[in-house]
Parts: sequence; structure tokens; C-alpha cells
Amino acid sequence: MKLKKILLYFFIASILYIGIGALLLNFEVIQRLYIFPGWSIKHGKTDEDNSTVSSDGPIIMYENEKIVNYQIIPNNDDFSFLKSEIRKDDSLVCHVDETKDRFLFYLKDSLQIQPSEYTLPNKMLVLSDIEGNFKGFKSILQGNKIIDNNFNWVFGSNHLVLVGDFFDRGLNVTECLWLIYKLENEAEKQGGKVHFILGNHEMMNLKGQLKYVRDKYEDNADTLKLNYEKWYSQNTELGKWLRTKNGIEKIGNLLFVHAGVRKDFPKEYSIQQINENIRKGIDHQFQNDENRNDIFVGNESPIWYRGISTEKESQQDIENTLSRFSAEKMIIGHTIVDKIKYLYNGKVIDIDLEHKVNSDKGEMYALWIENRNFYSINQNGIKSKIE
Repeated sequence: MKLKKILLYFFIASILYIGIGALLLNFEVIQRLYIFPGWSIKHGKTDEDNSTVSSDGPIIMYENEKIVNYQIIPNNDDFSFLKSEIRKDDSLVCHVDETKDRFLFYLKDSLQIQPSEYTLPNKMLVLSDIEGNFKGFKSILQGNKIIDNNFNWVFGSNHLVLVGDFFDRGLNVTECLWLIYKLENEAEKQGGKVHFILGNHEMMNLKGQLKYVRDKYEDNADTLKLNYEKWYSQNTELGKWLRTKNGIEKIGNLLFVHAGVRKDFPKEYSIQQINENIRKGIDHQFQNDENRNDIFVGNESPIWYRGISTEKESQQDIENTLSRFSAEKMIIGHTIVDKIKYLYNGKVIDIDLEHKVNSDKGEMYALWIENRNFYSINQNGIKSKIE
């Protein structure tokens, strides 16, 4: 009888666990429900996902005044799992499974909040929404002589502008981030600049909203015994670095923002104040629906708003917004278009493309700005007019 009671209680507890867990998943209170160790149900579009453990990292954590590197590296046909204490000046290696590449980099001496405004350089390559697609990212950078074959910056005093959403969906997020991190130092030494602008997927990962994270990362986290939600926390190098970034930047008279600044965004905020509040929103604990309604990180914020790309605003609305920031054009990503295109009589340029589909066909496209002229450019450096 005692065994029957134990089994009955276990059965009831299991049903309650799964039932309550399913409700929490449905309302996105949690992103993953574990059924057995190593097997779980995820929320949303990533339920159908056969990705699993593969190379990843470095994941640099600051633990009790020590710098600890967690990493999964290729080892013949398998992988090795590392946890080691490192020094600030140690060289680090990033391995890329998809392309069989590797590159070296060093931790920065310090991390500084990025300026909100810059002077216009002679040339800029601009792209958004890479979403962990290292292969496509590599091809557009190398094909346009932003980097050489060893992943070194060769773009001189020119600028690379990355307009958000390098997280989620793809399988080489960490590798893309470390390459950007590496290139920042190298560009600045040559008088150039790499701009990394926060998008909604950066914000989601920083806030632990993991709806679109591929199974690879949860499996890697389980393997390393390092919860994925901690990978970009305030005591990690990438987490600290991302918290120095902006959600909107002005370069010359061009406004770069992941989703767009809506027509009724409160006018009392400067670009710098908008960025300060976006950064504050990363670690702020919102209650109930406050997060969705917040003007800086919510559904109609500069990192989420779709009304410009879907042309729900009028020509005058756009011109009023640009005038407010003394800008000539707004460059946005976030909402996929079939090609890089002008909206609102050339006042907006939408650059979010199906990069994964394109790169699988051996194609990539980005926005090229040179001497105040605007072009679409492919992975071979061939320019074409924007329509």
C-alpha cells in the first residue's frame, strides 16, 4: 500500500508539474520546461530544433576576482570542454564550427560607454540582423575588404555599422560577437570605428528572454554547467561590453536605429538620453506589462517599433522625426524586406534581408555609403543603385 501511495503522489506531482509548466510556457513566464535531465520543451518557434552541442565560447566570467574561461573546442571529430583561469593579457582563441575558422583576440583593457554621435567618415559598410550567421558575416566583410583572410581590420579610418540583432536563430552567435569585439580595437587603432547598435534580440538575451535561442546553446550550457542566462550577465566580458552599447546613433546627419523612432516618441529626450534609458532597461526588473509598454525597450520603442518599415507613418511624420534630430535619413533593420530599399522618398533606408537564405546561395548584401552616396553592395564588392 505504501508503494502505491508513493507512486500515486509521484504521478499527481508529475501531472501538476507538466500542467503548470505548460501554462507558464504558453504565457512566456518561462522559456524552457525540463522533463528529464538533458531533455526539455522550449517555447515558440525553436521547438523544432535538432542543433546540439558544438564548439562555443570563450565565455569569460569574472568570479571572485578571478577571470574564468568556459569553452567548448573542436577535438578531431569530437569536442573538449574547458574551464580555466586566465589572465587579462592572455590571447584567446575563437573556433567557428560552420566555417572551420579560428581567430585570436585579447580582452580589452577597459570598456567605455559609447558616444551617441560621430562625424561622417568617407566610407561605411552597414548591415543588420546577422542572427549568428558567421558564414554570411565573414563573406560580406572579406569581400568588401573590411577584414583580411586572417580576420584583421583592413578598412582603415572608415566605419562598420552593425544595426542590431546578431543574437538568436543562428548557431554562431558567440563567434560573431567576439569578431566584432576584436575588430573594435583594431579599427580604433587605425582611426576607424565599429558601431554595434542594440536590437530587440540583444535586449531579449540580456534580460533572459530566451524564446528564440537555439538548442545548441542550452545543450552547451548544460555541458559547461553554466546556465545560459549567465553568459551575458554583468559579471561577464561580453555582458559588460554589450552594456556599453547604444540603441540609436547619429553619424554625420544619418540616424541609425534597429527598428525606428516612432512619430510620437516623447520629444524631450536627446539621443544620448534615449541611449542612457535603453541601457538602464537592460537590468531593470519590470513588473507585469511594464516591459512591453516602456518607451525605451517596449513594443513601440526604437528597438522594437515596426511602424516605419511597414509604412504606417506619413511622409510628414518621418520628416518631422528626422528634423527633430537634425538628420537627413534614418537607416533601420528589424523587419525583413526583399532588397535594400528606400522608403518615404529616400528619407528611410531599410536594410534587413534574409541573410541566411542569401548566404546559403552564396550571396550577401549590405548598405555601402561613400562620399554621401548610397548603394547596395554584394559579397564581391559589386555596387548597385538603391531604389
